[in-house]
Amino acid sequence: MIKDYTIKEQFALVALDGQDSKHNTQAKKAAVIGIAVAGMLQELFIEEVQTDVDEFQLRFTEKLKEIKRMSSRKRRAVEKEMASILEAGKVLEEVPNILGCDMTYYTANITMREYKGKEEIYLRVTEELRAIILEPGEIPLETIAILWLFRECGCIHDIFSIEEQTKIQARLIKLMAENPLYRIILEQEFHSGVRRTYLSFLNWKHNLFKNPYLEGINLLFPFFDRRQAIFIDMVILGTTVKDRRQSAMQFLCEHGHSCEELRSGEETLVKVDNRYYRIWPSTRSCKLPIQGVELLPAYR
Repeated sequence: MIKDYTIKEQFALVALDGQDSKHNTQAKKAAVIGIAVAGMLQELFIEEVQTDVDEFQLRFTEKLKEIKRMSSRKRRAVEKEMASILEAGKVLEEVPNILGCDMTYYTANITMREYKGKEEIYLRVTEELRAIILEPGEIPLETIAILWLFRECGCIHDIFSIEEQTKIQARLIKLMAENPLYRIILEQEFHSGVRRTYLSFLNWKHNLFKNPYLEGINLLFPFFDRRQAIFIDMVILGTTVKDRRQSAMQFLCEHGHSCEELRSGEETLVKVDNRYYRIWPSTRSCKLPIQGVELLPAYR
């Protein structure tokens, strides 16, 4: 748990990273609702409501229902308030959206913007969470809350590998059986449309705690469109993989993004801002085929 930042701030920094700052996408809508839920949980923890399990469950579920009914106007206010706080602290900024580097958008001269968390703080938040949940030892209630928020908003795949997700799943099952507070939080979800599907899903489930980690938003909408694949046109005939990668990185840097190459096993990924991508030779069919490269989101 990072002492310098609240639960709400930590969650917002990761959840808003890479989200369209101008338009109301489904991924950002989920992130903003998550910010409101994080603020509500934070208030309950400060009031120490968790010392009475029944009282905590009552207030937690009631407030969650209120947040699920939040209007679009209220969501926009929550987003603006949180973004302003993080921007004032110089840990969040608006940068050109990587989608604006896609051939379709930059040839149409369309300007797009997205949020970008300060890399140093983004890594502190995610690596602290990884260390607590993946290594032996006590897991604080605040960490469970952040993990749950990330799960509900589709951020899990940004932080944990597939193998790590399996380990976390097993650990959460054990924790839910041992701690009623953890179970109360992890059983909940806060997306009304998904909730209806989820309730139908539960009708035939025999064991409520059988697979808690994969329930909810992550199972139904695995990545929640948090990242985009883009196409950059360039001549690829006669070029090497390294040539294409460096040309794509130069193009992205010229359009306001930070880029670096990172080795991952036998392949080289490109880290664009706080996210990882694979570069893939491709063509886009118009009147004539256009050569170029695809940048595909890469998950660890």
